[in-house]
Amino acid sequence: RLEHRTAMRRAIVLLLSGHAQALSTPPTRLRQRSTRRSAASTAAPTQSNAYRLASAASVAAWSACAVTALSRHPTLALPAAHARLSILQALTPLPLLTASFEAAPEDRTVQLGLAAASAWLCAAVVFAPRFTATAAARAPGLAHMAHSAAITYPAPLRAVAAAVHGSAALLCGAAYVSSPNTKRSSQSTVWRAVALAFAGWALVAAVAPFPLATLPTMLGRRLSRAFGAFSVLYAAAALSLATADQKVLRRGVARAAAAHWVAVGAKVVVERNCLREFYPAAFSRPVASVAALGTFAVALFVAAGRRENGVR
Repeated sequence: RLEHRTAMRRAIVLLLSGHAQALSTPPTRLRQRSTRRSAASTAAPTQSNAYRLASAASVAAWSACAVTALSRHPTLALPAAHARLSILQALTPLPLLTASFEAAPEDRTVQLGLAAASAWLCAAVVFAPRFTATAAARAPGLAHMAHSAAITYPAPLRAVAAAVHGSAALLCGAAYVSSPNTKRSSQSTVWRAVALAFAGWALVAAVAPFPLATLPTMLGRRLSRAFGAFSVLYAAAALSLATADQKVLRRGVARAAAAHWVAVGAKVVVERNCLREFYPAAFSRPVASVAALGTFAVALFVAAGRRENGVR
């Protein structure tokens, strides 16, 4: 009994001493932990707000440039309906753009794609004459290539649009560099093929001569090379979806591809009697034109189709 009482006393003394030590210890570590947690909780909304702002500004900048470039041709007198359909075609990737900014905070592939696409759009605004000019000698037999369609944006629009796209490129590029590299095991062959196809169209927009460079959008020389930025974004989104399904990103691809087909259908219906006159570049490259339509069709089918095991 004596030993039992002694052990009980020791246990009580140790318990009380530990409790007193806990009460007397400065809560520095607790404060540090709470500070870190609060910093992390406030950093996430701040980053999301930055992406939302970049998304809205990028949409506005691209829309303004598209309307400015396509509302009136520099040398040709084109119908107003043709201008409206061209602007509609240029705005089709906006669902993909907004979805990419929404998915970017948690996806390094999309961050890299947005950084590259935004840098491309910035260059297309600043160096618009070089993006839109062409040499008629490279397109023999096409009379529409004899005139000049070089575009120069007004100085205020050029400054604002370049600042918007440049800032978006820096935001996404910095996020890509600072984000940890995560490996994903699952792969989708179909999505990888879609990514490869759009990467090919981006390469066409960058280096191919006109009239081939007007594909895959048939926007003419005024905006086709600039649209190559969205081919990069399509490729990045498809590459991301090849490893992990993201509802927001997949829906953005589906809506953008569907909008592309709606714009093409509207052109066929409204301009059915003068398609060759308005789109001679596309008719001069029939195989490439069909391949371009097929790329958007496959992207729409895969994005809108039913998922299997998380990845199609």
